[in-house]
Amino acid sequence: MQGYRVVLLTLGLLAGAACGSPEASSEQRPAAASDVVVLDTAQMRSAAIAVQPVGALPADTISLTGTVGFDGARVSHVASRIQGRIRRVYADIGTHVSRGDTLAVLDSPELGAAQARWAQARVSRDVARRNFDRAERLYRDGIVSERRRLEAEATLREQDASLTAALQTLSALGASPDSGGSGLFVIRAPLDGEVVEKHATEGEVVGPEENLFIVGELNRVWLLLDLYETDLRRLRVGVPARVVADAYPQTPFFARVGLISSVIDTVSRTVKVRVEISNEQHLLKPGMFARAGLALAAPSGALGVPHAAVQSLGGRDVVFVPAGAGRYRATPVELGPPRAGGWLEVRSGLQVGDSVVVSGAFALKTHLLQSANEGSDR
Repeated sequence: MQGYRVVLLTLGLLAGAACGSPEASSEQRPAAASDVVVLDTAQMRSAAIAVQPVGALPADTISLTGTVGFDGARVSHVASRIQGRIRRVYADIGTHVSRGDTLAVLDSPELGAAQARWAQARVSRDVARRNFDRAERLYRDGIVSERRRLEAEATLREQDASLTAALQTLSALGASPDSGGSGLFVIRAPLDGEVVEKHATEGEVVGPEENLFIVGELNRVWLLLDLYETDLRRLRVGVPARVVADAYPQTPFFARVGLISSVIDTVSRTVKVRVEISNEQHLLKPGMFARAGLALAAPSGALGVPHAAVQSLGGRDVVFVPAGAGRYRATPVELGPPRAGGWLEVRSGLQVGDSVVVSGAFALKTHLLQSANEGSDR
C-alpha cells in the first residue's frame, strides 16, 4: 500500500512539472492539488516556515593540507666558498642578523695564496707602468727606439691581465684584496633574518660542499598544497585562503594564493599551489602542518539554495515554493554536487527571483505525505 502511495505522489509531481518548462517562473506554473501543501496559521507557526529568494551560488571552498615553509626568496643556505678551518663562530641558532653581519671566520691557506698572488701582480703591474711611462718619454725625446717602447707596453698589458685575473680569483672566492695576505675568510649573512640552523664548529675544517648556516626571514612564509587537477579550472591566483595550523587551532591566518604551478604530477594528478601568509609575529614555523580553505569560483550564472531547502519525494529532489497564502508547492529540481557551506547548485527547476522555503521544508514534506496518505485511504 505504501509503494502505491509513493507512485501516486510521484505522478502528481511529474504532472505538476509538465505544466510548464523548468525555465518558467514559479508564478506562471499552475499547481496540481497533489503537490501543494496548505497550512493554517497555527501550522505555519509550528513549522517555523522561512522563505528567501533564489540567488547566485556562493563561492565554494576546498580544504587542503600542507607544510609550512620559508618564502623561497627569504631563506639562504650559507656555505664557505673556500676550504679552511673555522677560527671563530659569531652566530648561534636564534640569532637575529642583518645582511652583511659576520657569522664565522675561517683560516684559509688557499685564500692566503690567492691574496699573495694578487699582491705580487699589483707590484708587478706598478713596475711595468713606470717602465712604460719612462720608455714613452724617452721615445718622444728620440733616445730609445719604437721597438723598446712597444716592448714596455706589451709588458704592461701582460701585468694588467695578471692583476685582473688575481682580482677575479678573489671575487670568485667571495673575498676582497688584502695587502696583508692574512688568509682570513669572513662568512657573512646574505640577508636579514634569523639563524635557524647552525652546523659550524670552531676548529672544524670545512669546504664549499658543506652548509654551515641557514638564515631565514619569517615575516612571510609559504604553505605548499597539492590540488587535484579536476579543481584546477576553478582556482585563481589571488583568491583568499584561510589557514589553520595544528599548533594554533583557534588562530586562523588569512592569506592568498600566490602561485599555481604549471606542471601536473603525473602520478598523483595534482598541481602545486603556493599560499603566501603574513607571519609578523613568527607564530608559524617551517615544518608545521597546516590546513587551508581555498575559495573556488562558482560556475558563471549558477543558482544555489541551502541544503535544508531540498527534500526527497518519490525518488526526486524537490523544493517548496510559495503558491499563495498558506500554500506551498513541491517543485522538482535538478541539483549539482554538494558545495561547501551547506549549499547546493540548482541546474534546473528554478530561476533567479523565485522564492523557496529554506526553513521548515521537512515539515511541509511531512504534511504533503500525510495528505497523500489520507487521500489514498478515501
